Amino acid sequence: MTLQTWRPFAELRRNNNFNTRFGFPFVGTRPAVSRPPGGAWRIPLDVVDQGGDLVITASVPGVDPADIKATIDDGVLAIRADMPDAPAATESKPETEYAESEYLRRERRTGSFSRAIQLPDTVDPEKVTSKYANGVLTVTLPKSEATKVREITVKVA
Repeated sequence: MTLQTWRPFAELRRNNNFNTRFGFPFVGTRPAVSRPPGGAWRIPLDVVDQGGDLVITASVPGVDPADIKATIDDGVLAIRADMPDAPAATESKPETEYAESEYLRRERRTGSFSRAIQLPDTVDPEKVTSKYANGVLTVTLPKSEATKVREITVKVA
């Protein structure tokens, strides 16, 4: 007879891994109305070095551009977006009819979202530009002239 260690959660973990791999990420993982572990939603973003500029694109679909704030403080770019808590309304049911309703599943993101990213010292914070189009915020951060690579011609003496 062989002794085996009993792991009461091993089967649950196996089932969860199976469900996650085959497209069932919500089965048995957490309640239908919840936020991800760690609290607030994070804004997904891409950072691209285009030689003379760093370009950061952030996905903020459905957010009014007036509700997006971007700041640079002490070498950190912070992006904050606020999406009002608006229940699903249709032409047949105005929003006020959902005020007393209980959500069975809520996957649309509402509330405040934020993201902060440390910038390299090469960025010139005085020349930063941003634009918002089709749910994507693009922040262009030019590199300062002193940090750009400069080719030096070698003269023969």
